[in-house]
Amino acid sequence: MICTSQHPEQAVAELELSVEAVEPPVLPPQGTAIEFDRKVHRDGIVCLAGGRYQVGFALAGRTITLRLDGHLMHAIADNALMGTWPCPVPADRLGQIDGARTAMSPLPPPPLPAGAIRAQRKVHASGRFMINGQFIKLGPRHAGKIVTVVIEDTYYRILHGEDELAVRPRKHLGPITRLYVKGMGTQKDRQGSPDDKPSRKS
Repeated sequence: MICTSQHPEQAVAELELSVEAVEPPVLPPQGTAIEFDRKVHRDGIVCLAGGRYQVGFALAGRTITLRLDGHLMHAIADNALMGTWPCPVPADRLGQIDGARTAMSPLPPPPLPAGAIRAQRKVHASGRFMINGQFIKLGPRHAGKIVTVVIEDTYYRILHGEDELAVRPRKHLGPITRLYVKGMGTQKDRQGSPDDKPSRKS
């Protein structure tokens, strides 16, 4: 049996009270990167906002961090950028992603290439250091830092911890024999060479 009120205004009020309010999803501010953790299935797929997306068989079985940054989606594992794709989730659906949080750290650099050679250098007070006869300038704010130089075929990647400070072209392609610097808090130079001695500015 349906009960109706004799007063239309009262009936409308009762109907409004009987309907549970549904709040719209809270969207992050425009331009804000969000991230969340997902486990990669054995077929290299992650489930995201009702869809299934391929991130690679190499990540199968692992829990990775997905970061949605503007129009791109980044996969992060072991503090390294593992891949980047067009963002599959529209901006108006970001609030529907379970476990989403605001990204608080910069996007990490890609992982070091397999077998990449690394050297260690101390930045001079002038903000420079030397490797294989070539001066690399980073700026005075980096003075005193022990940096890692990843030696690629045609360029150097300069890292400080997990932060990539710079990428510089490699001018001299000869072999680099001095890989470490001497001093407190550094690794012992076991492969020193008179051909690659540090200058007063190295």
